[in-house]
Amino acid sequence: MLLSLLLPLLPPLLLPLVAGDHFSEELLLSPLQSGELHAHFKFTTVHPGDLRSSGGWAHYRLLARPLGEVLATYRVQELALTLGQGLWRATTSGYPVEAAPPGATVTARFLPQVAASEVDSAWEGLTNALAGLLCASLNKLDRTQGVSPKHSFQPAGVQGANLSSSPSHLRFGLLPKENLCTENLTPWKKLLPCKGRRGLATLLNSGAIQRHSSYQALILKVRPVCSSPSCTSLATEVSQSISLLFHPAVYSGRPDTADWSIKQLFGIGLAGACPVAANSQVFVEQSSRAVELTPAPHHTLTSGAGTNTRTWGVYDMAKWGEDGRLRNLAGHHPGRHIYGSARSPALTATRYQSGTGQERGGITAELRNTEAREVTVVYLEVIPWYLRLYLHTLQVTTESGQAVLPVSLEFQPGRDRRRPYMLELVLRLPPKSTVTISIQFERSLLRWLEYPPDANHGFYIPSATVTARLADCRNCSLSLGLEDSTMAHVVWGNPAQPTTLVRMFTETLVVTLPTPDFSMPYNVICLACTVAALAFGPIHNITTKTLVLVAPGQEEKGVLGKALDRVRAILGRKKKEEEEEEKKKEDSEDKKEEDVEEVEVEDKDEEEEESKKDK
Repeated sequence: MLLSLLLPLLPPLLLPLVAGDHFSEELLLSPLQSGELHAHFKFTTVHPGDLRSSGGWAHYRLLARPLGEVLATYRVQELALTLGQGLWRATTSGYPVEAAPPGATVTARFLPQVAASEVDSAWEGLTNALAGLLCASLNKLDRTQGVSPKHSFQPAGVQGANLSSSPSHLRFGLLPKENLCTENLTPWKKLLPCKGRRGLATLLNSGAIQRHSSYQALILKVRPVCSSPSCTSLATEVSQSISLLFHPAVYSGRPDTADWSIKQLFGIGLAGACPVAANSQVFVEQSSRAVELTPAPHHTLTSGAGTNTRTWGVYDMAKWGEDGRLRNLAGHHPGRHIYGSARSPALTATRYQSGTGQERGGITAELRNTEAREVTVVYLEVIPWYLRLYLHTLQVTTESGQAVLPVSLEFQPGRDRRRPYMLELVLRLPPKSTVTISIQFERSLLRWLEYPPDANHGFYIPSATVTARLADCRNCSLSLGLEDSTMAHVVWGNPAQPTTLVRMFTETLVVTLPTPDFSMPYNVICLACTVAALAFGPIHNITTKTLVLVAPGQEEKGVLGKALDRVRAILGRKKKEEEEEEKKKEDSEDKKEEDVEEVEVEDKDEEEEESKKDK
């Protein structure tokens, strides 16, 4: 009853029908009432192979072979991976197309071929392979970090024979400190058929994205889908998405306007479609805020019903790329932008830390329901083992102090260094109410080798997950159902669903644990080494040497004395040679002087003889 109430599964025939390889690329630009601009890229690749027989895949046309080999090796049925930087605040920005928390998350469902006792080993192998594939630290999500929620994550693909829906084959893990960066985006783009060279992927310039956007989320999803109307055969759908949030008033320097253009956001214009893409389109929402588009869209469509009606401007990239020129797409909002005029969404969630001191504390979450009807939500908390939760301190109350009884409560106690705590609640939120969930914990004292290098900075606690179905999704950028493989399927006339599945994530928390003074071990080591060095020398000499009287000059010299004597001998030899050379020089000079004197005497005698002869 709970599953049908919360996340009803769709019949297999409602899922997209595909035949053969198929690739589509799409870009959604949604101006928000807060003055921000939401850009969502979605690249969908359909491989005709069945995941149940992925070990026999031999031909890869559009699907990246490295990803296919990972799915086959670890017998993966469904996969959802996110890498996020920044926090999406639903209070001001509404709901994104696909949500992701700060840091990294991996959700994997394995085929029934994997025994229940081997799921943890397959989970560790999968996270290690994904870490190498996307250059991220996902290998830290080992068996001590994975949990198996019962209600939060239901199968997103087809259900049938040899396909699992049991929580025992599901693993979910979070890394709150693993931020998205350039080294993750580059290998992610290499999984696309056209890489980052052609099509809409050319806009994904990491420098422009990091400089202009305040929120980035990279998403990779895999699921089985039907490949025939009778659903007798299955195909594999790989969805790659990037969600961005821009503030046009910030980079333009004009706070009174929210105008934008593709060249300003991404540093380059639109260059046409990927050659292998069957569908390449850009959608611009025109219903949430009045916007004048330049150039005019190729098509203007209206989809949805009631409060969820949307108007879209559609651009076909195949037409734009016929001449090979780069084109700009700009949006102008007439009038001045007024801040604070955004409507509050139907459901919001926030979380904060409570308590003082280094021994105990608490976590408090607030779920606010602004609808006039009751809303059923699933609240999931995954807390590391070093924060010991006390289930008896759990309190769920409204703002008036009235207790709210959970429809279902799943609690998994943590084990030191073996598994985290998991708390999953199914709640019915009263109309126009704020429900507070609080629970107390005790801080643990870790071993000194378990502290990170920046221990005084604190430890990150992953975001809480809130899942609900809303009848009124007035603040949704675009609502994708389980039957929607592409955004074009929603925009081009897919019937609106009576409820919309919304998943949001709260803030991450930073908790300080009792931290020892790491300078004391250093001081102790230095003092101990100094004392040992000073004591070793004398003790060694006394225990290994004997004192013997010898005549002066006859004592045995040590290594240093012998070395000094050798140096003195060498220096003395050099000095003696220098003295001999100086003596030779002096002798040669004396001889020269004597020769000169003899010559002078002879000359004088000759002169005297000549003078006598003259007389």
